[in-house]
Amino acid sequence: MKTKGPANDLAELLNGRSFEAVLLKVLLENSREGVALVDWRGNIRRINRAFARMTHTIHEDLEGKNIIRLFPDSHDQGMLDEILEILWQDGYWSGSFAPQFPGDKQNSKLFLKVSAILPANGRVRFFLCQLSESHTSDKQGDHLVKQPKDSLTQLASRPLFVDRLEQAIAAAKRHNRSLGVLILDLDRFKLINDSLGFELGDAMLKVVAERLTRCLRTSDSVARVGSDEFGMILTDIDEGTGAIRNSGFVARKIYEALAEPALLGSQEVELSAAIGITLFPQDAITAESLLKCAETALDHARRRGRNNYQFFSSEMAETARKRFALESNLRHAQEKGELRLYYQPQVDLETGRVFGAEALIRWFHPEKGLISPADFIPIAEETGLIISIGEWVIRTACRQIAQWKEMELPAIRIGVNLSALQFQRQNLVAVIQDALQETGIDPACLDLEITESAIMEDVKKTITMLAQISAMGVHLSIDDFGTGYSSLSQLRNFPFKTLKIDQSFIRSIVNNDGDKAIVNAIIAMAHSLNQKVIVEGLETHDQLAIMKSLNCNHMQGFLFSAAVPADELTQMLREGKSLDTLPRPKG
Repeated sequence: MKTKGPANDLAELLNGRSFEAVLLKVLLENSREGVALVDWRGNIRRINRAFARMTHTIHEDLEGKNIIRLFPDSHDQGMLDEILEILWQDGYWSGSFAPQFPGDKQNSKLFLKVSAILPANGRVRFFLCQLSESHTSDKQGDHLVKQPKDSLTQLASRPLFVDRLEQAIAAAKRHNRSLGVLILDLDRFKLINDSLGFELGDAMLKVVAERLTRCLRTSDSVARVGSDEFGMILTDIDEGTGAIRNSGFVARKIYEALAEPALLGSQEVELSAAIGITLFPQDAITAESLLKCAETALDHARRRGRNNYQFFSSEMAETARKRFALESNLRHAQEKGELRLYYQPQVDLETGRVFGAEALIRWFHPEKGLISPADFIPIAEETGLIISIGEWVIRTACRQIAQWKEMELPAIRIGVNLSALQFQRQNLVAVIQDALQETGIDPACLDLEITESAIMEDVKKTITMLAQISAMGVHLSIDDFGTGYSSLSQLRNFPFKTLKIDQSFIRSIVNNDGDKAIVNAIIAMAHSLNQKVIVEGLETHDQLAIMKSLNCNHMQGFLFSAAVPADELTQMLREGKSLDTLPRPKG
């Protein structure tokens, strides 16, 4: 003889006359919370008085009828579809809604919880609905009012995404399963948006949203969680290594979907993205923590280049912690006087004499000692600190030039690197004018070095700004040439007087005819534009001999000197230190 489970005899219990049945009826009728029992077909089997009162109906109008009667509007119907989808996936749904019940003149807002009653045989026969009056201060979440879909892509918004993640976590806990959270960030979206216009930028987001949706199962979720960021929840994935394998498979599937260029108007645009992946419960067990882990993994993916995905790891968390600590210290490094300028001399290859130097920033931390620019400059760029630091570098370099003038030392030109962020957010013209007026130096002694990538962010704006700076008499150089995207026709539009060849072309120039040919072409091109050429990273006399044979004008590198403090360069200038430019026999 089979023993009935609690879900199998629940309906009989509600209609029974036993002590338990009577007690259950008393509890239901005296509950201030609305309670309804709904079968798997959606038919309402039993409601209490509180449920009838909140829905402005009577028992006879609901009991035995389908629950769809509570959702007469099309907007409410969409909510019902969402509830059903989540119930069949997770067995639980909760949220606020404002139904338009007849007789409800105040448009009451209600909070609803729906739970599947799971019997021993695993077949759902009933759902328990609990209804309570919701208040605007309720922190439970609001599926209709506070959590709308994204109007552009029609995907879930960030608040709705977080709510779905919390529900997915609850389901994963109940069923002892894993889930994956992916955060995707589009590469170069701002550049595309600015160059093609907002309309085509919006069209691109719609294309990405549609392709991401195709990559996921109906049980998964995708949302637009930022201007160019998308979040995805992968539910019910295998545990352990299986979760990693399945999440990685989805990431690769996404890259395949984005590999096809998007046709935006008449413009064909290549799509690429970075993805950060984290897993529940392996990495974290709350929605907030999972999102932080995914963002940390995304940050690592961004640094590894385009079309790259990274899983969260404890090592990443430690790296992020150290990075945050470094950022906090960097915010106070300037005011504490921990930043210094070093100067790497630049030498004329015809005379061997020092004609200039590049100002390079150094950070001397009181506890950690010398911190490499490779460690803190990227942080300064990402946080925007590079703007104030960059201004400090300009003013400090100008003051140093003024000091050398007071010492009656030979006038040299000091190069200062500018970041792309300074072009975008800072009134560089005003900053440079103030520095020149404050120190009274010859503007020709200041050399502003701009990378190719920085000038290509907004070409029109850059041309206008550089023309104003050049009109002051300030020298302009293009830095790290050969690593960006500029062309000869574009370079003609900029008022550069010097071109600096990136050191990556010099390392193997002695044994690589290809690099030699490239450098030769760059020098010829620069000379045709009446520009001088500085080669960076020169370390050997063999490299020097090649550069002289190619008619390169100037050099900078360890062959002459590393970057040194201002007092050491001062001593070099006093002594008239020069480079032996005569060719040396090999061996």
